[in-house]
Amino acid sequence: MNKEKIIMVTLELACEHGLRSISMSQIAEKAGIKKSSLYSHFSSKEEIISEMYAFLRKQANHNREIGQFDYGSFVEGKNLKQILMDTVLSYEKMNQNPRMEMFYKVIISEKTLNPVAAEIMVAETNTMIWATKQLFYAVMAKRVAYFENIDSAAISFAMGVHAILDFRMDDGMAGSHQSKGILEQYIDEFCRVYAGETHTDR
Repeated sequence: MNKEKIIMVTLELACEHGLRSISMSQIAEKAGIKKSSLYSHFSSKEEIISEMYAFLRKQANHNREIGQFDYGSFVEGKNLKQILMDTVLSYEKMNQNPRMEMFYKVIISEKTLNPVAAEIMVAETNTMIWATKQLFYAVMAKRVAYFENIDSAAISFAMGVHAILDFRMDDGMAGSHQSKGILEQYIDEFCRVYAGETHTDR
């Protein structure tokens, strides 16, 4: 029994019963191992959940660590709108991985009640902000756009996209179709502010 198997068993149980309702005994039973064997891999359910996030995120991103991404090559030959749209679509594609989607549904449903779930959402938001800062530094280096304060612009974009993607998820679940075009409008306005001639000529 390896860690991956335990992680996936825990995810299945969490989807069925919720994180707070499952125990180490249940995880061991479903995994077909003794409880002592489970504890030889993980010290607690919380440790399993934390490692689950790191494992699934890496798997969904094709085993590539975020720090290994070449932002300079990514922005090469593109305008700001292409860069931002490609970035968001890549992030959405990662989160639409079936396992990652299952995981987020569990975490989002419990983040207001479970500190571990809340910590994971904080970590994900911080990762988005960090990655956006790296992207914007590459954009500035390639003179695709001008940001007077790169860090503030990156935070603004990351948090705006984060909120829009949450809205799109809620909208899809509700079947209300009110989020159509909002992301594109947001990116268009962001480009108008930061990629105009007065910015790129500086």
